[in-house]
Amino acid sequence: MKHFFTIIMVLCFVQLYAQNSKKVDGVHVKGKQPMVTPWAGNFDKNNPLSEYPRPIMVREKWKNLNGVWAFGETVEGSSIPKSLKNKIVVPFPWESHLSGIQQQLATQRAWYKRSFTVPKDWEGSDVLLHFGAVDFEAKVFVNGKFVGMHKGGYDAFSFNISPFLIAGNNELAVQVFDPGSEAGIAYGKQSNESFSNPQRYAYTPCSGIWQTVWIEPVPKAHITNFTITPNIDAQLIDVLVNAQNSGPNQSVEVLVKEGSDIVSKGEGGLNIPFQVKVPNPKLWSPDSPFLYDVIIKLKDSTQVLDEVTSYTGMRKISIQLVGNLQKIMLNNEFLFQMGPLDQGYWPDGIYTAPTDEALKWDIENIKDWGFNMIRKHIKIEPQRWYYWADKLGVLVWQDMPSTFKKRSEAEKTQFETELTNMVRNNANHPSIIVWVVFNEHWGLYDVNRLTEYTMALDPSRLVIGNSGIDAGKPDIDYEVGHIKDNHSYRPPSVPFASNKRAVVNGEYGAIGYNVEGHVWDLDGPWVHYNYEGKEAATKEYERFIEMIKGFQNEGLSASVYTQWTDVENEMNGLYTYDRKVVKMDKERVKKANESTYTTNNK
Repeated sequence: MKHFFTIIMVLCFVQLYAQNSKKVDGVHVKGKQPMVTPWAGNFDKNNPLSEYPRPIMVREKWKNLNGVWAFGETVEGSSIPKSLKNKIVVPFPWESHLSGIQQQLATQRAWYKRSFTVPKDWEGSDVLLHFGAVDFEAKVFVNGKFVGMHKGGYDAFSFNISPFLIAGNNELAVQVFDPGSEAGIAYGKQSNESFSNPQRYAYTPCSGIWQTVWIEPVPKAHITNFTITPNIDAQLIDVLVNAQNSGPNQSVEVLVKEGSDIVSKGEGGLNIPFQVKVPNPKLWSPDSPFLYDVIIKLKDSTQVLDEVTSYTGMRKISIQLVGNLQKIMLNNEFLFQMGPLDQGYWPDGIYTAPTDEALKWDIENIKDWGFNMIRKHIKIEPQRWYYWADKLGVLVWQDMPSTFKKRSEAEKTQFETELTNMVRNNANHPSIIVWVVFNEHWGLYDVNRLTEYTMALDPSRLVIGNSGIDAGKPDIDYEVGHIKDNHSYRPPSVPFASNKRAVVNGEYGAIGYNVEGHVWDLDGPWVHYNYEGKEAATKEYERFIEMIKGFQNEGLSASVYTQWTDVENEMNGLYTYDRKVVKMDKERVKKANESTYTTNNK
């Protein structure tokens, strides 16, 4: 009888605990609401992220398909269901709070469905269906017919859906499969385990549609992509334009504008590089992020067939021998680069910022803290993030998302496809100055080959083959690429400089502490909570900056502080994860940051 009453009491306690607990992004937080950012209050689930999603290549007409979709878990090989019992807010991953689902699916597979209409004034045009990104595999159907499939969690992709459209309402269905960290694919810092069991350095998974879905009308013959590469020394831009359904009598006209004034124009053929002069160019830099407007026209002998608008920044990134040491140069002058590590995670949207204003706020405030660079760590962002980096003026080091697993040959092929897409899809952003192929040996293979491949793919930028060499094991410091990058947390350090590569401290810092009421996971496991509070953390930050300034005399070209905000159980941010509490003295940090590139810059 005594044991019977003990069992009853335990069951009552468990029930009471369950009633007073909420599952918050996979974390049991007793009596608390989900952690959200300040922009969650401005969130419109029926029209989220309504801004034009591709500012680097703009057409006037388009239609946003973000909003509330039907949603349901499925199994491999299932056909399109007639109905789905759940609703999801696109484009937020299904594990996120803002999606309205906030679940991890046992099968890792789901169906999405919605209806849409095509505007009447698009008649006679082809209609392209665009996805900013879907993690990881997407099979797309329109009106029950298979349109196409795409693999890769960070790539933009599109399909011409004109043959599948009908008058009136059309049905769009997308089946998604995301193995996440169970496969040797590019998944960045995601961990399938972190949803129910938060980890230390790995975070909540991000599955499904996580960037804007939209449609646009295009002519039968239309521009598909282009590359604009600035050359400040020759005062010109190199232009390469590709088109669909192009003909032998078609050509490309490019206009470069400053406001309403045409600075220059040029003409060339399709699929063949040509040059357009930009006399006495205004140079793009963090201090002066000037952007020229660019208009690209596809023409035949009688008319303009298609037209897109874009922009470019006239800037040059290079390494140059200064004395007997290589240094990173911006526009042929040395500028010490000081930036935070930015992982691009949001507690309410995971991979997806709640609003465009939030995306802008991050970059705007990073600059306001005295940084002139950002290392975008193991995540590729939506195009609007790079637009704000271009417009506001910050240098970007762009990492290729990694894996912790050993890859199969098929997974290596997939990785290299996504690496190629990362470079090509983002080639027109002046803010991006460095590509990072691997980070700290994660999923590393064929470093020399892939680094040299990336350098050949984009000769206009710098490439790091493996960010985070092991100074104690020189045999795994690959002597390839433009930059030698050492990671050293407390304190920072400088790798041994030489005349072969520029040297940087690609990660250092980890000065952190917990702020009550702004902690993702109340019972840990926390990392980098090693200081007492704001004053102690700020003093340590200033001490490290003095060390970094001394390292400049040893050839150091850049340093990356870890990190911009807390992320889940990493407590080392300048802000809390919800971006509501400042964790260091901003003015003192700003002064310290600026001192790295306003003095001793020779």
